[in-house]
Amino acid sequence: MTFSLNFFKQYHCNIVKALGDDAKKVNAKVGALMADTWLAKELDDLQDPDTFKKEFKEYLLNELEFAKEVNVDIEGKDLDITVKGCGICHGNEMLRQEGIATACPIVQTSKYAIVKGMKNNVAMKGVDKPGVVGECVIRFELQ
Repeated sequence: MTFSLNFFKQYHCNIVKALGDDAKKVNAKVGALMADTWLAKELDDLQDPDTFKKEFKEYLLNELEFAKEVNVDIEGKDLDITVKGCGICHGNEMLRQEGIATACPIVQTSKYAIVKGMKNNVAMKGVDKPGVVGECVIRFELQ
C-alpha cells in the first residue's frame, strides 16, 4: 500500500477547518478513542515504565503508522515522544500558514494513554519542533 502524504495532510487540514471551534474538543475525543483501542488489548503491566515505553512505541509506530520514526523515552518524571516523518505535522503546517490553530491527535492519544495505562497524572510540558516539518518532541511530566 502506498502512503499518500499529500492526501493525509490535506485531509487533516480540512477536517480541522471543517470542525471549526469544535476542533479542540473533537481532537481530544479522537485521541482518547485511539488510546482506548490500544488499552483494550491484552498488554503487560503498563505501570512499569519500560513496558509502557515498549508497548506504546509499538502501537504508535506499527499500528497507527502516522510517522516513519517514533521513540518513547522515560527518565524520572520526564516522558518524551520523539517523532520523525509525521504526516499530521504537514497538515498542521498548512493550518499554521492560514493562521488557524493546529490539532494533533497523537498528543491527546499519548496523554490519555499515560493517564489510563501508567495510572499517572500527567502535565503537558510542550512540543518542540527541532527540525523539518514532520519532526517533533512531545514532552510530558509525570505527576
